[in-house]
Amino acid sequence: MKEILKKIYLFKELSEEELDNLTQISSFSSYKKDSLLFMSGEMGKYLLILIEGNVSVFKHDNKSNEIVIGFFSPYSLVAEAAMLRGVPFPSSAVFKTDGRVLKIEMNKFRESFLSKPKVSTEIINSLLSKIQLLQQNIHLNIASTAKEKILHFYNTNSSIVSKLKKYEIATLLGISPETFSRNLNGLINDKKLQKTPTGYVLIK
Repeated sequence: MKEILKKIYLFKELSEEELDNLTQISSFSSYKKDSLLFMSGEMGKYLLILIEGNVSVFKHDNKSNEIVIGFFSPYSLVAEAAMLRGVPFPSSAVFKTDGRVLKIEMNKFRESFLSKPKVSTEIINSLLSKIQLLQQNIHLNIASTAKEKILHFYNTNSSIVSKLKKYEIATLLGISPETFSRNLNGLINDKKLQKTPTGYVLIK
């Protein structure tokens, strides 16, 4: 447990004693592919840190269509904003692969660790990076063509694209699966993307 905690950026400045105390309120949970990590509307009890695998966060629109909001890979905080505010999860999360999560009892974490500047600063940085990513995605969806969106996605998400289905990427980019496939083929013809046994990659 302590060796895993040392790998997480959130706790990189903690002392050995502090890490020992943190292990007392932490546990691991393993999940199979397609298992739900949490459901929209649930109240969480734990600060969640993805240790292994990939997680998709999604919502449903008023027509029950699944809208993908984001993807997470190790060692990411997941839904920390809801936990910090003490509100229900605004979306749901599902494992795209087998995975494992570190769960830290939120009430005890708040009492013993959240007041530590080195921990709170890293949480703020995590929230700010997600806000920045959201702003980038909003700008991309407003100002870019479908081809530009696809190229940007493959350029910035190389670690997870092989684990995603085409319709999932299309949903995340805010375009229809048909538009995605048509423009993906166009990018291949333009020699900007190429198909490999594990998926599509940028041609440098």
